[in-house]
This record gives sequence, structure tokens and C-alpha cells, in this order.
Amino acid sequence: MKRRAFLEAAGTLAMGFTLDPSDLSSKATTLSSTSNSGPVYVVLGVPLRTGSLYPGNENDAQAYREAGIIASLTAAGCNAIDGGDIPIPSYLPHHSVPPIRSWPGPRIVWEIVSEKVTDVLKKPQQIPLLIGCDCSVVAGTAKALLQASSQDVHVLYVDGDCDDAPPASAHCQSAAACAVWFLTNDSPFWAGCSLHPSQLSLVGFSRPSQTKQPGVHTCPLTEIRRLGPRAAASQMLAAIPASAAILLHLDIDVFRSADLSAAYFPHTEGLTLAEGTELLGVLLRDKRVRIVEISEYATLRDPEQASVQKLIAILATSLQKAIPAN
Repeated sequence: MKRRAFLEAAGTLAMGFTLDPSDLSSKATTLSSTSNSGPVYVVLGVPLRTGSLYPGNENDAQAYREAGIIASLTAAGCNAIDGGDIPIPSYLPHHSVPPIRSWPGPRIVWEIVSEKVTDVLKKPQQIPLLIGCDCSVVAGTAKALLQASSQDVHVLYVDGDCDDAPPASAHCQSAAACAVWFLTNDSPFWAGCSLHPSQLSLVGFSRPSQTKQPGVHTCPLTEIRRLGPRAAASQMLAAIPASAAILLHLDIDVFRSADLSAAYFPHTEGLTLAEGTELLGVLLRDKRVRIVEISEYATLRDPEQASVQKLIAILATSLQKAIPAN
């Protein structure tokens, strides 16, 4: 416990920023009293370095801000505030020792993220919107939602991969590649949360599952194309209990690389921008969504910020659709 407190304090000093829940609450209250009714999206950067195989996605929150994410969301009619970056220690372990790269760095980050996201969720109208993270962050955010919600929890995992690889001593894998496995399996690695497979929906993947757990809801890219994005999204939402609180996870490699080239691991096969906007427009309209996270954007692949501007446009358009008519 002392070691973790030391690491968190050091991270705060390194980042030069402390996320103050009371300050966020004050901003949200002011915003709610002066803006349209509806949720308040609290944009949180997660400068996650420890899980990376090579540089790229550890400081992309800055690119989102430079590209005007808050202004774009506001122009779309959304209530949005910048909650700054969650203070992540800058010198966590970096290694390639099996089974999990840089362990226990990812777990330390998940605990910090979980604590901060839980604070934001204490206000019912606030929805954390996480940027600058890899896929493994879902372990921390799912824990936060379980702690903050008296409802059932469901994870909508929109990704070009299933990320359900089990840890194996024979080779080293990133925590992101095992993210879904951590969510649905008890293990010594992470006791923060364990969801039943029926509490998980895998959406948009073009590469097959590595574990194929019975009970997991699936809607691969081929099924989205067969049904159409709107119908596919509606079908997935209809299968989730009405009482559930939803965590919407978006890995940008669900889009094809020809349309969005700045994914950490680009996929040739994937959604077009139009398909993705239509799909997310339906998913984000659902009032059960309590957390949104956008992962695996690689700043170094996007020197002109063309991809991040597309991402912001998709998000603003989708959330604009989520605003109820007056």
C-alpha cells in the first residue's frame, strides 16, 4: 500500500496536475445550470505508458485537446468539461518478461484509474469520457462502474479484435491483448472485478476470439454489415438488461486503416467512417451508458492530426444524435 501511494504521489508531481473531484463537481453543477439538460461528459486523459510495445499512444490526450475536442462537443450541443489527465506515474516497470508485459505496471494504473473514475461517477449526471488509453484500461473502469453503480453492469466492447487472449508463461503479451480475459476470469493478476460472460458484448471484431467463452454476446464486422450498423446496434442494446449500467469501450482499430490510419495496430478490414458513425450514434443514444472510453489512438502515426480530427467529428456527431429533442 505504501509503495502504491508513493507511485501515485510521484505521478501527480510528474504530471503537475491533480484531479480534484470537488472541482469537477463544481464545474459540472455550473455547466448544468447554464447549458442544455442532459449528461455532462467529463473528458479525462489517461497517459498510459506501461503497456506499450513501442511509443505511440501514451500521450494522445494532448492531441485530442489540440484538435478541439471540448469545443467540438460543445458546438454539437453537448455538456462537456475537461477534467485534465489522471495522474499516472511516469516511471512504472517496462519489460518483456512473460506472461504480461511490464507487469505490475498495468495493474497499478487500473487501480488509479478506478479510483478517479469512481469519484466522477458519484455525480449521476457525469459521464467519464476517457481518452489516451490502451484497451487494458477497461479493467479499471469496469471496476469503477461496479463500485459506483447499484445496477447490473454491462461492457460494450467495440474493437477490431476480441482481446481475450489468456496469459501464457511461454510468451509475453500486452495487458491490452488480454483485457477481455481479465474482465471475465478470476485470476491472481486482477481481482478488481470479474464479470459473467453474459455481461459482455464484443462488437465489430474482424479477427476471431482466442477463448470463445460461452455466454458472451457477439456481433462481428460481418454481422454488422449483414444487418446494417443501426439495426446491429439496436439488436445488441436490446439484449442488455434494462437495469444495466453500460461501459462503452471503443478501440479505434475497429475502423479500417484506409479511413483511420492512426490506430496503434491498424486493421485493413474494419468499419468505414460512415458505418462507425451510424453504429456509435445508436449506442451512445442509450441512456444506460455511464462511461465512454476511446483507446489505441497513436499520436506518432498522426502528425497532421487528420485522424484525431475525424475521431472527434465522429464522437461529436454521435453524441449530438444522443441529445433528446426539445
